[in-house]
Amino acid sequence: MYTLLEPLLTPDQIQLTDADRRAAVAKLDSAVRQAVLTSSQASDRQLQLLTAQTRGELRTIMAGVADATPPRGLTTALRAFTGVWLVTCVVQFVIWVALAMFGHFDGPWWLWSDLGLGAVVAILWWTNESYHRKSDVLVAP
Repeated sequence: MYTLLEPLLTPDQIQLTDADRRAAVAKLDSAVRQAVLTSSQASDRQLQLLTAQTRGELRTIMAGVADATPPRGLTTALRAFTGVWLVTCVVQFVIWVALAMFGHFDGPWWLWSDLGLGAVVAILWWTNESYHRKSDVLVAP
């Protein structure tokens, strides 16, 4: 179960994929074209990318490159809303089961709030992931 929730609860601990590395290299190349980084700075960062293991390390490597990684506030919001969503799901489900055991089976009323919070978590996850999937965030002049 934790494997399914890991991207939501610990987004900076996700292992880097080849696609993440390719997107990061494209962002570094774009930063050089925009004169945000020098060629030697970009080369140094590309070498660091080869040994980077997690998205948290990627955040450090890409520091100073605009829109290269999700803002820390976004990843914090993703973690917080995911935690609230999970606790809400479990608590409401337990209450629903307890009421059903005493004959007050009213249908799955807990789904409405769980689906609403789940939609917020999905939007935050999608936004967080979009930073890692963009291959070129800085437009050449």
